[in-house]
Amino acid sequence: PSPPPWVGVTVVGGGKALTPKPRACPPQITESTIEITQSSKEIDTARSTVVDLRRSVQTLEIDLESLRNQKAGLEVNLLEVGGGYAMQMEQLNGLILRAEAGGGQVRNELQRQAEEYQALLNVKGKLEAEIATYRQLLEGGGGGR
Repeated sequence: PSPPPWVGVTVVGGGKALTPKPRACPPQITESTIEITQSSKEIDTARSTVVDLRRSVQTLEIDLESLRNQKAGLEVNLLEVGGGYAMQMEQLNGLILRAEAGGGQVRNELQRQAEEYQALLNVKGKLEAEIATYRQLLEGGGGGR
């Protein structure tokens, strides 16, 4: 058991009042007190660090959720843009097919017209030859007969 508080007390002033005489603490108590104080400071520092880390984790979780939402939005945009481009490609392919078909028709029409022109040139050549023959006959008249 610990000694009563008046142990180590000296009588001052003729025994009228008791004042405790300061006692020196044993070195083990002083060291324990210092260790407890340091441990308390370390615990407070660790608690503060834990609180800061929890805040950081919460901030990072919020950032992560925000980035996930942003990613989801971008994926939706990508699908929409991809779908739009696919539709445009179909439309452009349709235009190309129609243009190629129209080009084929124009090519066939040009070929037909070139053949007609050649036929007309042949007819013209024959007509010019006949005209030249009649001209010779008219000019030469009947001199050859």
